[in-house]
Amino acid sequence: MSAKPVLRLRYPIHSKLLLYTFVLIGLTLLVIYQNYQSQLSAYSSQINQQIEQRNQLLALMQTQLLESKLEAIDQTLKLISSYPDFIKNSAPHTYLLEKYSQNNPEMQALLHINADGLLRYPMHQRSQLDLSGRDYFKVHQNSKTDGVFTSKPMLPGRGHSDPVMVISRGLYDSNDNFQGVIAAVIDIETFSWALSGISVNAQLFSSIVHQEGEVVFRVPYRNFEVGQTLDYVKDRSDKDKLPLTGEGIYQHFSGDYQFAYQTLPKWKLHVFVGENRAVVDELISNYRFAHLRNSFLTALSLMLLILATAWLIGRRLDINKQLIESKAALQQSYQRNQAIIKAIPDLLFTIDKNGKIIDFEHGDGVPLLMSEQDFINKHITETLPDFLAQRTLLALQKTLGSGESDYYEYELNLSGKQHFFMARSSPINEDRMLVVVIDITERKKSENALQWQATHDSLTQLPNRVLFYDRLNQAITESARYKQPFCLLYIDLNDFKLVNDNYGHLNGDMLLILVAQRIRESIRQSDTAARLAGDEFAIIVNHSNLEEAMQVSEKLREQLSVGYELNDGVMLNISASIGIACYPHDGKDADELILHADNSMYHDKRSTAS
Repeated sequence: MSAKPVLRLRYPIHSKLLLYTFVLIGLTLLVIYQNYQSQLSAYSSQINQQIEQRNQLLALMQTQLLESKLEAIDQTLKLISSYPDFIKNSAPHTYLLEKYSQNNPEMQALLHINADGLLRYPMHQRSQLDLSGRDYFKVHQNSKTDGVFTSKPMLPGRGHSDPVMVISRGLYDSNDNFQGVIAAVIDIETFSWALSGISVNAQLFSSIVHQEGEVVFRVPYRNFEVGQTLDYVKDRSDKDKLPLTGEGIYQHFSGDYQFAYQTLPKWKLHVFVGENRAVVDELISNYRFAHLRNSFLTALSLMLLILATAWLIGRRLDINKQLIESKAALQQSYQRNQAIIKAIPDLLFTIDKNGKIIDFEHGDGVPLLMSEQDFINKHITETLPDFLAQRTLLALQKTLGSGESDYYEYELNLSGKQHFFMARSSPINEDRMLVVVIDITERKKSENALQWQATHDSLTQLPNRVLFYDRLNQAITESARYKQPFCLLYIDLNDFKLVNDNYGHLNGDMLLILVAQRIRESIRQSDTAARLAGDEFAIIVNHSNLEEAMQVSEKLREQLSVGYELNDGVMLNISASIGIACYPHDGKDADELILHADNSMYHDKRSTAS
């Protein structure tokens, strides 16, 4: 007797159906694989683009910070070199140099070198130090230039125990004869303020590099790298060398690093921000593994579904039953798609070629002007504000006409709050357009906060030197156009250094905050008060003459002389020296006005001291 089979199909599958089943499985696997490759490629491009944009933004921010600090130092050098009798008088202006040296914490030292290369200030302990062999001295000696010179980084040696860099300007008399050099010595480690906030991940680095290729400073900081020459800046072939102009993205010839760069031609410096490619490769690898797993599960599910469907067909199920099951599956798929759409935090609506809203889906992430029902089957001019309706019609014309997406931003006041939005239009077909709206209010707030920090003093909350110069130039332009004078007040606190020495820097900072508050309360809203450096402040008194500016000056003297209560019950009084310069009588540009006001302030200080 023959053995019975262990397993037997009750409803065998037809041979043609079996062939079609395997063909369908093959096509399904092919589609899943193509989708896997497409999504992996899109993710890789997205990750690379995001990292490039982040590095470019970091490089730009750090470049702006670095340039603003260097410009402030250069402004100090220009002010000193333009002092009326600085060049004529052979004796060092000790008071002037000490003042500017103390008011610029970024400077390790301020040097005055005569035409013979001998150090005049500060005086060397034993003899006059000969600096005629330094590159920054030779540059100004050999050729007259009104520009600033930035030296290569100098390793620890005579006169300095840490790596330094020198920023210098030449001194010339009225006949363009060389009279010496005024130079600022900067400790390399002070560049940390320009590269702060770089620690996004452990593989990220940022560097300041001289145009000759020498490393000035990097984060993370390693002092042994200072002064080393980068081969991709100087010693590589033209096809591998970094283009040291403008800005951009550079792929290291080794393939291990990619970084964004910004150039500062005036300062002969470059800012690099980059990271190890291993970070990007790891992200892509993790995504590849997760997506491959999901694709495998999807393929397995679909294959099982196809085989099950074929087996069910082979069992000769009732056609009506099949239709019911198919209808149920479609309904479930529709509900799932609707749930997915509802879960999206953005606003989506479809507009036909005539500007009519024919479909509308709303997530929780975007506030609405009106209820959802009020949008459907309405023309956009009936539902949107005029400016937004016109911009949307323009996007409709562009998108349906060219088949390309369009981006635009706008702002709306909703329920008493200002909101910012970004809209993207994409063509569905030749007659319809899809618009996706995203609420970018928080992003805009972050951008505005960064802009405010870049233009205001962090201690006193007053405008800083950058914003002050911008307001001053605006005032000059407006006054020149409307023939309306204005005045500039230059304020310096007397004996402020004694406050820090006797009561500590915390009380010194508290005093500066209180002084800034009294200055702010003593001027009009149309005027601008700024902290320039240390204990120096300036005020732009718009639409005023000398007599009105003197009235403001006397009011400030009175307000600032009132006693101050500091930390730990410290009480003290302090006075201020104030200089005045009026446009156009005392100067027709910013530098002339500041110089005149500064000289006037020093005259006031000397008068008070005597």
